[in-house]
Amino acid sequence: MVTQVEVSYGGGGEVLARMVLSETGDVYIAPEQAFMKSAVEQGAVDPGTIRGLVYMVPVVAVPKGNPKHIAALSDLARPGIRVAISRPETILVGRYALEIFQKAGLSEEIGKNIVAEAARPDLLITWLSMGEVDAVITWHFYQSLAPEDIEVVLLPPEQLTGIGEMQGAVATYSKNHELAESLVDFLASAEGKAVFKKHGYIVDADELDKYWPSAGQ
Repeated sequence: MVTQVEVSYGGGGEVLARMVLSETGDVYIAPEQAFMKSAVEQGAVDPGTIRGLVYMVPVVAVPKGNPKHIAALSDLARPGIRVAISRPETILVGRYALEIFQKAGLSEEIGKNIVAEAARPDLLITWLSMGEVDAVITWHFYQSLAPEDIEVVLLPPEQLTGIGEMQGAVATYSKNHELAESLVDFLASAEGKAVFKKHGYIVDADELDKYWPSAGQ
C-alpha cells in the first residue's frame, strides 16, 4: 500500500502552534526535545508513541575556508569577531550556546561579540554564507546541508553542556492513529535512520559517544 505524506515545514514551535490551533495533523516531528515536551504538556501528542530519531551536536560553524581562522571556542572572544546564535529563550541550541560560553568562562568576552540572534538555526547558515557574521553556534548536520557554504569546528566534549535529540510522535488529532504510528515507526527504523544519516545526522548512541560521552552514562 502506498500512502501519500503531506509535510508542513517550519520551526518546531511554529509547527506545534499551528497544529494545536487548527487541531489537525497526524505526526509531529520535534527538531529538539524541548518542543516534544511542550507538545506533551499541551496534549498535542500521544506520549506513548514518542520515538527518538536522531541526535545533533552543537558546533561552531564558519564560512567555507574559515577566513577568520577560528579553531577553538576561545577564538569567538577575539576583538572584531561577529558571532550569532539562535534565540536562547525559544531554541535549544541557542540556550546551549550561552551555557557553553559560561562553562568556558567566556560569557562576557563572547557576549560582546554577539551581533544577532536568529529565530531559527537555519537562518544562521544564511548569514554565514552572506558574510554577515563570522561564526555561529549551531547543530553539526548543517555542514552536510550546506557543504559549499560552511564548515564546522567541533568542540571538545568537556566544553558541551548537552545535545539535541529529534523525536517523532503521533498527534492526538490524528484521524488514523495506526497509520500515523507506522510512519513514526518507519522513521525510527534502521531504514529510516539510514536516510537521516545520509543527511549528516547522528543515528546511534555509539557514534554520539565520540562527541558527547555523557549520553551513554
